Amino acid sequence: MKLGVFFGCTTRSNPELMEPLVEFLEKAGVEYERLGTELCCGAPLLLAGYVDEAKVQAEKVRKDIESKGVELVVTPCPHCYVNLKHEHEKLLGTPAPYEVKHLSQFIHDLIKSGQIKLTKPIPKKFTFHDPCYLGRQGDGIYDEPRFVVQSVPEVEFEELPFNRENATCCGGGGLLRAFLPKLSSEVSAEKIRNEVIPIGVNAVATSCPFCYTNLKEGAAGTDIEVYDLVKLVLEAME
Repeated sequence: MKLGVFFGCTTRSNPELMEPLVEFLEKAGVEYERLGTELCCGAPLLLAGYVDEAKVQAEKVRKDIESKGVELVVTPCPHCYVNLKHEHEKLLGTPAPYEVKHLSQFIHDLIKSGQIKLTKPIPKKFTFHDPCYLGRQGDGIYDEPRFVVQSVPEVEFEELPFNRENATCCGGGGLLRAFLPKLSSEVSAEKIRNEVIPIGVNAVATSCPFCYTNLKEGAAGTDIEVYDLVKLVLEAME
């Protein structure tokens, strides 16, 4: 199955996310086409109410992906995932001729198949923050990222008090971080203070570039480490 990776704007623009992801794909022996090199999936347009403009963007993205002849598209961004898998079909009126998976699902499959092995211990106590668009605003992808975290040797795992469909937002969604960055950071800091620190973990993992950026900012000045799921996997790989 020919694979394409749609990195998304937020991942592409952040070396802390982009470089480990490229390294992971190489280390895992994954051959892929790079998709939408300079294209946004259109999520910000939809969130801002620019439906006609979002449709034009969806057409550009689908044309780019189809030109590469891929059968499976993997993306690290839940917003891109929902747009590529669901919103583009609504906007264009036809289903995409390719399958779409979030990166956490793809990593889950690589571990299960034995293509990658997580053997290096990381003796820390983790929790997982459910991104809104991966969970309750998306396809309810809850089990796969938790499987990945708990596949790392010597990791202890503790759920947040509000998790899965009851998870609270990191503060980075709905364009809040773009328009009200101070409020967005305050929401994230409150989540770290009221949910993460009280459960006694060392680190919080997440699988969304927006959540990673916001939670890292919110955890500044605390002892809490914030991990993108790929960074955690990369550290544990053979």
